[in-house]
Amino acid sequence: MIVETLSLESWRNVAEVEVAFDEGLTLFTGPNAQGKTNLLEAVFLLATGRSHRTARPDELIAFGRQRAYLRARIRRPSGEYQLGARIEGGRVVRQREGKLFRRGQDPLGDFAAVLFAPEDLLAFKGAPADRRRLLDLDVGQDSLAYRQSHQRYGHVLRQRNALLRSYERPPQELLATWNSAWAGAALALTHERERLIERLQPHFAARSAEISGGPPATLTYEPSLKAADPQQALAALAERREEELRRRTSLLGPHRDDLRAEIGDRDLRLYGSQGEQRTVLVAFKLATVSLLAEGAAGPPVLLLDDVLSELDQDRRRNLLLAATGTQTIVTTTESSLAGMQPGRTYAVRRGEYVGTW
Repeated sequence: MIVETLSLESWRNVAEVEVAFDEGLTLFTGPNAQGKTNLLEAVFLLATGRSHRTARPDELIAFGRQRAYLRARIRRPSGEYQLGARIEGGRVVRQREGKLFRRGQDPLGDFAAVLFAPEDLLAFKGAPADRRRLLDLDVGQDSLAYRQSHQRYGHVLRQRNALLRSYERPPQELLATWNSAWAGAALALTHERERLIERLQPHFAARSAEISGGPPATLTYEPSLKAADPQQALAALAERREEELRRRTSLLGPHRDDLRAEIGDRDLRLYGSQGEQRTVLVAFKLATVSLLAEGAAGPPVLLLDDVLSELDQDRRRNLLLAATGTQTIVTTTESSLAGMQPGRTYAVRRGEYVGTW
């Protein structure tokens, strides 16, 4: 898929603008805090329905405005269509050709985008939540079943935690009801994560070897819940019951899962150099692009938010070479980047975009 144009209205620091993208590489340059990331955030929200920077939709609306609008013209082999979003009243409402929609409803495949931001660079060194975020926001776009399982588990987890916080010892029947719901939802999400990692692994191994020139890295999924059926899940939960009641929160389940990257038998969380950690992160993002490209909609858009300057020349070159054939949108504080030949370039100042091509 290709994003041809993007229109923003009352979005972050942008009053109103329309930009056009090259089907290959488009570059946005300018100092920090001018609005470069805001544009990538808009593309990502149209693809996923979520911002990568905030869970509060109202923060996306320009100061003093009541609502924001996004519109993009998307092209694919079967034709073109308009994808839009309205942010208002704490909600994000997306439309395709003016009609409300949810991801997974398009038989020809949904628009997808993979975002690589500076906060991702140390994901394989940071907390488990950083790595779960990679699964949920990036790889999860590949599977409607994954997204539905993730949403369902999140709902059950919030309700169960609310129950644990509301009582010193919750009513047994009520707790049993939410425990049963938790077991089914937790097993479903665990299964979907296992399936996605199994599909992602060959792409990840190939990409990591290409970038490093050495042995391939491996991904290992580490589920918090190790159970084959709901009965085993409930038994594991029963073992943590007193601790959960004391701490008033759920201590078991996919919200505590982790993802381990290794080269040989070295866990990069513990023994990886900064260069190796960045290599596996680049490999992970490119593997996700390859996985999503297998879908009916074709390759996703690759969004690189001021990360190329954080990579050495070899990793930067390998990243750009691997992205060949994928529409790529890049932001940077540099006026140009060696080795890059963008089809379009925009200078960004205070939410205004001046293009040259």
